[in-house]
Amino acid sequence: MSDDAVWDKAKGELRILGQRHVAIDVQGLCVHLDLILGTGVAEVLLNQHELRQGKEDAAAARKERPQATIQELVDSFSDAETLSGAGIVKASVPGASPGPIDVEISNPCVERTTGAAKSFLFSYWCGVFTELYGKEFKIGKVTYDESRNLMKCRIILR
Repeated sequence: MSDDAVWDKAKGELRILGQRHVAIDVQGLCVHLDLILGTGVAEVLLNQHELRQGKEDAAAARKERPQATIQELVDSFSDAETLSGAGIVKASVPGASPGPIDVEISNPCVERTTGAAKSFLFSYWCGVFTELYGKEFKIGKVTYDESRNLMKCRIILR
């Protein structure tokens, strides 16, 4: 698993955390999913996908770097999310005892606090923390500050 983004022009590949990624218009995707499925179903659909992805990424990182602290792993995921274009991600780690975890994204790729956009940005983090702490987490309160172009989420124990 590489900590860097790798663009291989010859192969037409973008790799982040060792996995292949594709640049898409995620805002358009989220709006479209909300329209065709309804915001509730679209939110659940992307929640399931992103939650699983976060768990898998955290498990792989823990296996590859068993001596890394939770903070070090979270920092690498924050960097990867930023490299992927999600926005500038900052996640606070509460320490050994899991509690509410705040995730902030400056210049987020989506700005809605409901539906597919909400799950796209924050369900991944629920999966990461669920895997790292061994306790189920879910999305709590999500807010968007338009003047600061900042999305905030409180991730809480289920």
